[in-house]
Amino acid sequence: MIDINGIEIKVGQKVKTLQPSGGILPPAPAQIGEVVYKEFNIGTLMCIKYRKEGQDFDRYISLEGKINEVV
Repeated sequence: MIDINGIEIKVGQKVKTLQPSGGILPPAPAQIGEVVYKEFNIGTLMCIKYRKEGQDFDRYISLEGKINEVV
């Protein structure tokens, strides 16, 4: 997968991801996290793993179809 600047996205990198506009709901704020592979019932996806302040569990966002930038 390639980011918006043409840099290859690899596991372990920090990436900022943003949902593109154009859906029913307004885009959520950009999130920054570590790139990992995550197993879901639909298959294994390249995602970012991040944690919101004050919470003790990880969240995941698929990078597919998003605006991604290596930071």
